[in-house]
Amino acid sequence: MRSNFISVKRRCLIQCLALLLPAVASGAGAQMVRNRVVRVGILGSTTSAGWASQWDAFRGALRELGWTEGRDLVFELRFADNQHERLPRLAAELVASRIDLLVTHGIPGTRAAKTATNTIPILMASVADPVAAGLVASFARPEGNVTGIAFLAQEMAAKRLQLLKEAVPGLSRLAMLSNPQNAAFGKAMFDAMSSAAAALAIQLHVFDAPEPSDYPMTFGQMVERRMQGVAITEEATLIANASTLASLARQNRLPSVGNIEFAQAGGLIGYGANREAIFRRAAVLGDKLLRGTKPADLPVEQPTQFELLIHARTAAALALTVPPALRMRADRFID
Repeated sequence: MRSNFISVKRRCLIQCLALLLPAVASGAGAQMVRNRVVRVGILGSTTSAGWASQWDAFRGALRELGWTEGRDLVFELRFADNQHERLPRLAAELVASRIDLLVTHGIPGTRAAKTATNTIPILMASVADPVAAGLVASFARPEGNVTGIAFLAQEMAAKRLQLLKEAVPGLSRLAMLSNPQNAAFGKAMFDAMSSAAAALAIQLHVFDAPEPSDYPMTFGQMVERRMQGVAITEEATLIANASTLASLARQNRLPSVGNIEFAQAGGLIGYGANREAIFRRAAVLGDKLLRGTKPADLPVEQPTQFELLIHARTAAALALTVPPALRMRADRFID
């Protein structure tokens, strides 16, 4: 009889623990979930400073979700410093360091990560059209070991041309700055912008700049070829150098358009999703992956909120009067 009584008590204890453990795990970091420190690899295409605000947003969001660096979470950082040929080696290094999650941004970095491993979960913190790039099977069913957040690069690029044309009605010759190290992305942007440019009676001209040191000369070429404005695409290296590009556009008196971070850095017009918000949302997906959700079970997400920014000081420097209708639609007018 005694042995039966002890067995019943044990069963009750096991059942109670089974009910309690999920609640405990949901509010704790990896020590409670996996009983060990987890390792998160970050693979950056640019410099550590170039996307610092985005990566800080990602790491901060993980802290808010209960993870503490040094206690139950360790980051392994690798940055290619704008040299995309280094990405495969850096991805292989991260995989060899026995990470539990590999976080990337951009098509080249994500492709390098996917080549390096088909088992470790890969989180795309921000990438343009991963389906077309062959990184996932579909948005709803990514399959494999890759998921994350995609931004609507082509749609945004076309919309930005419309906004710049509205701000500069006489615009007919537009430069598109491109990074030839990311040729696939550049072609996708040119194709999307070409259709919009044709509808707006704008001639679109591509100017390649592989390195930030090439930017001054490239802008000089834009002026020589009588460009009347410049579009900055959401290529990772260009985003990382938004302040330099905005300054060069002003110095060369070229009305400019890019993403909202570009306008914050001094570009004339910025339109798109807040990239820091995208990285914070990516951290939510990363939290799920670290707790055991499979990448194939997490659909690729896309931002749904977009902002229009206009930089008043830049408009003044260009002696440009922003049309009232465009000004009224702006979410923020930076003085």
